[in-house]
Amino acid sequence: MKRWVLIISFLLVTSAFAHAFEVRAFVDRTQTIPSESIHLTVTINGGEGNVDVSGIQDFKVVSTGTGSSMQIVNGRVSREFSCNYTLIPLKEGRLKIPPLEIDSGGKTYRTREIIIQVLKESQKNAGNRNIFVEARVSDPNPFVGQQITYNFKLYNAVRITNANLQKPAFSGFSAKELEDRQSYKTVISGQEFMVTDLKIVLVPLNARKMIIEPAVLECDVVQHRKRQRSSAFDSFFDDPFFGRTELESKIFRTDPLQVDVKPLPTDTEKLKFSGLVGSFEIKAALEGSQMKVGDSMTLAITIQGNGNIMDAQAPDIEIPAAFKVYMDTPEEEINVDENGYSGKKVFRLALVAIEAGQYVIPSIQLRYFNVSKSSYETYSTLPISLLVNPSSEADKLNVFSTPQANESAPVLKKKVEFIGRDILPLKEELDALKSHGVLSFYQFVFWLLIPAFFCLLAKAVLVLSRKNDSPEKMMAEKALKALKKASHINATGPEFLSCLYRSVVAAIFSTAGTKGESLTYIEAEEILTKRGYSAEVAEQAAELLRKIESAKYSGSNSDTPLRENLLSETKKLVRSLSK
Repeated sequence: MKRWVLIISFLLVTSAFAHAFEVRAFVDRTQTIPSESIHLTVTINGGEGNVDVSGIQDFKVVSTGTGSSMQIVNGRVSREFSCNYTLIPLKEGRLKIPPLEIDSGGKTYRTREIIIQVLKESQKNAGNRNIFVEARVSDPNPFVGQQITYNFKLYNAVRITNANLQKPAFSGFSAKELEDRQSYKTVISGQEFMVTDLKIVLVPLNARKMIIEPAVLECDVVQHRKRQRSSAFDSFFDDPFFGRTELESKIFRTDPLQVDVKPLPTDTEKLKFSGLVGSFEIKAALEGSQMKVGDSMTLAITIQGNGNIMDAQAPDIEIPAAFKVYMDTPEEEINVDENGYSGKKVFRLALVAIEAGQYVIPSIQLRYFNVSKSSYETYSTLPISLLVNPSSEADKLNVFSTPQANESAPVLKKKVEFIGRDILPLKEELDALKSHGVLSFYQFVFWLLIPAFFCLLAKAVLVLSRKNDSPEKMMAEKALKALKKASHINATGPEFLSCLYRSVVAAIFSTAGTKGESLTYIEAEEILTKRGYSAEVAEQAAELLRKIESAKYSGSNSDTPLRENLLSETKKLVRSLSK
């Protein structure tokens, strides 16, 4: 009887534990806007497990850690394990979090599907934000081959970090990003914004309606949290300088842009179309007006203008049969700015006269499509006259050819000759080996203890010259270390800008005698002013921080002149603050 009671009790307990294991997924809200993130929590009651979030495709998933808790109710112990995530929506509309798989104890469990409605943010709400982005094109209805400008702007009234810009793929376009980015301040509805302006020159390749996908900016927004007062002394720490800094992940996207690319109209003229779209002209120049038979002279044809100059090909040129023509490699000087491509291409031909006489090189024509007039135009050069005089010497035409092998002739091979000896001959005799003496036991111990002696000496020096652990000293050393690292970085990417930012921030914190990792340029100016620095130095430090942040937030590498300028200003500021 007792045996049956134990078996039944065991089955009941096992069943209770089996039913105690439960997985659950929930979010903090089911409606949001593209710039706001939501928090996903997956809980496991009665054990632990591994959560697979790879099935989430509509959101960017950022893990924010795990946690566990234990409860004892009426003598029963229950344990809950939780995994926390931040989800950033990648698009608008009805998005879903699919059932998530949890692997625990060799078994797989699934949560329920969750639907998230991502609403389009109204213009009214957008105007009240501290940060937003926008994108435009200079002409939404261009012709094939006509260059247009894609303009991305970031407006931020708060400080952001870890910015990463995902530019559109620009399918169907030839895209070239401008190296010179602009940063400036503007005021919108009474609020001051820092604007980062990025421009990309686009050339449509086909005539059709195309969609430029949204540009996506991922970043962390710096949030300042004030301390809660617990005593009368806490009012001293209410200064923003002593506030607590938190990072909130955000994602911003522009609206998709539709570009309706028009085909070029039918050309009624029979002239050859060069394929150039824009505004162009052609010039032809010869080195002289006369030459002798056998001499060479260069004819240069220059095509220049605004548009797809990189696609320019050598025009058709009618050269008289009295000349041998040798084409040289084209030379090009092409620039790109916010107005698009511009420059010139030079085609050079070497003309070698083989007959005397008076000759004329006919007019060279360039047929292109003028965008401003929406019509084809022809630009022509003037005819060029050239007089070829007889040569003063009786020239002979010498023809050189490679000797042909005679198959019947025997192949002669040259005998191998001995031309010298090795500079360093090998020593093969036994007397080349030398015997070395053997160390005694005391000599061996002496040489063995020398490294240990130097190690102890180095340790003693380190102990005696122990660095000052004061915050002022530590932050000053951190500023110099970051500046030194920036000076040795060859690349001009985010790492270089991060080193400059850390150097400036550490130098400012050193003047305050405290530690810190981040500052706004407003806080930097306030700190230096309170510490007795002149208004000019404080403004220079704030402006330098603004420049570094602006270059970093654009999401792209900075050019060499900007890099050298920022490095020079940082060195000057750190030296002035360390005095």
